[in-house]
Amino acid sequence: MKDSEFLQNWRVLLAAFIGISVGVSSIYFYSIGIFMKPLAAEFGWTRADSSLGALIGTSFAAIMVIPTGWLVDRFGSAKVALISLALVSLSFFSLGYFTTGLTSYLVIIAIMSMLTAGSTPLPFTRLVIVAFQKNRGKALGVILTGTGTGAILLPELLAPYVASHGWRAGYFVLGVVVAAAIPVVWLLLIGAKDSEVTKEVKSTPISTLLNNWCFYHLCLIFLLTALAVLGTVAHFFSMLTDSGLTPPQAGAIASLIGVSVIIGRLVVGFLLDRFSAAFITAGLFVVASAGFLVLGLGGPAYAKLGAIITGLAIGAEVDLIAFLIGRLFARQIYGLAYGLVYAVFLVGGAVGPYLAGRLYDLSGNYISWLMTASSLLLLAGILSLFIPVTGPRESSTDSIKGEKTAV
Repeated sequence: MKDSEFLQNWRVLLAAFIGISVGVSSIYFYSIGIFMKPLAAEFGWTRADSSLGALIGTSFAAIMVIPTGWLVDRFGSAKVALISLALVSLSFFSLGYFTTGLTSYLVIIAIMSMLTAGSTPLPFTRLVIVAFQKNRGKALGVILTGTGTGAILLPELLAPYVASHGWRAGYFVLGVVVAAAIPVVWLLLIGAKDSEVTKEVKSTPISTLLNNWCFYHLCLIFLLTALAVLGTVAHFFSMLTDSGLTPPQAGAIASLIGVSVIIGRLVVGFLLDRFSAAFITAGLFVVASAGFLVLGLGGPAYAKLGAIITGLAIGAEVDLIAFLIGRLFARQIYGLAYGLVYAVFLVGGAVGPYLAGRLYDLSGNYISWLMTASSLLLLAGILSLFIPVTGPRESSTDSIKGEKTAV
């Protein structure tokens, strides 16, 4: 029975879920908006200055995620992930202790991003790609709801805490949370299987990836969506407080992003196992485009709808990156292929928040940004129709020649 995949690999699923929940892509990214205004208030930064953390952080992460993909292919997913999670914890403590202004803040963010790329979904999705065949879409959806957990809990719990105890105390709390999760992830991954890639990487030329137009097609799609969606997420909390909501009220609405991320990823994972990934991708991005348009034109009255639409779009993106790479490229170079596409995605995530901040500084509101984001998502949806996948069947390159234990 295909459901036995879940019974056999539940430890991998749980470890990956926890690891992604406390990884840099979740706990750091979804906390940016919470710290943005307190940092700006203390140091006198503009909104664009406050957004530089996202720009610098994701830019350095984009650089490092490519060699991280090679490390994952070469040494295994679990080792890279566990070391990176320890560095995430240390980085949060450093932000709390050593931030004294914009320069020190950006330097710490840059170092953090370079050292923690292995805590992104890359190594965890690779473990799932190896363990699951028929239920791969659903399994990816389950583990990637970890980012939705961060999006729900951080605005609800961290925002009031930061408002009461200050931003430094908030960073210390995040460091403790990540540190507590590391031994749990380690215990769950003992004995987990990882593909035997040490020799296979050499036998699969990198040129087969770089000479494939599908690679550049995916890069363009996910660059556009990252610009639009991640640029909006980084400023969403500020959008709400600018409209007059208190931090707890804004946190309650922003937490809807996390709920819709979870729902979106589970639904997308279910659909990917049954229907064409191209049509699913296109439909999701077009709906998200319409949602951003409504939010821009309707203002705060549509904040809850905006949170839901934003969460659904985020819920689709990383699921789709992992699934499409697993379908379109040889598994022996999964880490490198994922790393390259995810690097492009992170570039969009770096530039998007900064562009949103600049447009805010120029116009005094976020309407022009939301119109821009809507247009980018519409273009991404159109391009998605031409992704060369037709149904839920396995890719012909999707075979595994051997296995090794991950830990």
